[in-house]
Amino acid sequence: MKTVAAISFRDNHSISMDVDAVSHIDLTEPTQVEDGLWYCELLVRSENGTVALQLLADDPAKLKVKAQGLD
Repeated sequence: MKTVAAISFRDNHSISMDVDAVSHIDLTEPTQVEDGLWYCELLVRSENGTVALQLLADDPAKLKVKAQGLD
């Protein structure tokens, strides 16, 4: 069995995740699930499996990825 991701909980209440052998990253389009609630899924695909994050926000603009340093 191969590890897909390692998660660390920090004392400042943040989470750190290391994912090895990433092949690509997908983000689904935000979908309204009810008034004022939007959903999307961030999928990190690796050679060893997929890490999925289900994200909720009150505004679909908050669910958009801002790529930095890829110019």
